[in-house]
Amino acid sequence: MSMPDLTLQEIDPRLALASIVASIALQEAAVSHVLNAEGEKIQAVAGLTGTTVEDLQNINLSVGGTVDSVALLEDVLQNKLRTALHALYPAATFTIHFVDSVTGEPVDCQCVLCTLTNLGTEDSVTVHAIGDALTLTDLRPGSYTLEMIDACAGYEINGTVFDIEVDAQGNATFDGIAVDESPPVIELTEDPLGRAAPAAAQAAAAVSALSAQKAVTEPNAAPTDTQYTVCMLANHAAEGASALYPEGGALAIPRLEPGRYTLRVIDVFAGFARSEKQFEIDVDAAGQITFDGAAVTDENPAAAQLPEVGCLSLTFE
Repeated sequence: MSMPDLTLQEIDPRLALASIVASIALQEAAVSHVLNAEGEKIQAVAGLTGTTVEDLQNINLSVGGTVDSVALLEDVLQNKLRTALHALYPAATFTIHFVDSVTGEPVDCQCVLCTLTNLGTEDSVTVHAIGDALTLTDLRPGSYTLEMIDACAGYEINGTVFDIEVDAQGNATFDGIAVDESPPVIELTEDPLGRAAPAAAQAAAAVSALSAQKAVTEPNAAPTDTQYTVCMLANHAAEGASALYPEGGALAIPRLEPGRYTLRVIDVFAGFARSEKQFEIDVDAAGQITFDGAAVTDENPAAAQLPEVGCLSLTFE
């Protein structure tokens, strides 16, 4: 028996992909008719006079088998649709590197956070760097912006809002430059305050931490696990507030710019009562911190009394 002679005609690839998507839609319509027929089958049997429990069990098994087969078909159709759409509308994936603006050397930016915004849908996601690089994956055709919201210790936030464009072929540009031609970089400038201010008071350059300790007779009490504590930090000037959650025995406060803040405990960990007091935090232009009017230093950490149970020792690091 000879093999059939197939003559293939040239077809536009995008037209072929569009036809595949249309065929998936027709298959989904057929599946809906199958499921509707199975539902009508159950209704018909249930409405018959003299239907027994055994009859209902049998019809249920029959319908269940059909639904299981439909579920398997749905997985196939979903993968088929995903593959077709990826081919029809390629996505972009590329890596952005962080470098020192003076030396050009890579900067380890484990703590860098950025906001990626899709200008078409106005959806935003927070992305973070790994090492000296930030990888953006699966960017569909459209316009995006990337903005830094936190920088690594010792460096200032780069305030530039970077524009990202992805065309229908999945080609991406970063601030107008094709990423395939020139790998994108973000330059970071060392924070002068981070170099000049003591480590205990780099309020505008580094990360401040609040360490919670039980008030016991020993001066160096072990940190208490405060994972269920919730605090609210309010900025007086910006009239904004953010919830802060500790990890283990420490509560990290993101970059405190010079100004006045209020800290409130709104939920507390087991074994302590919630303090109703509002704690005032002031940061001056030199990065010096005061907590309820008292300067915060390594030798003089701030303290806040918790009712009946104990107190918190708050140390800025």
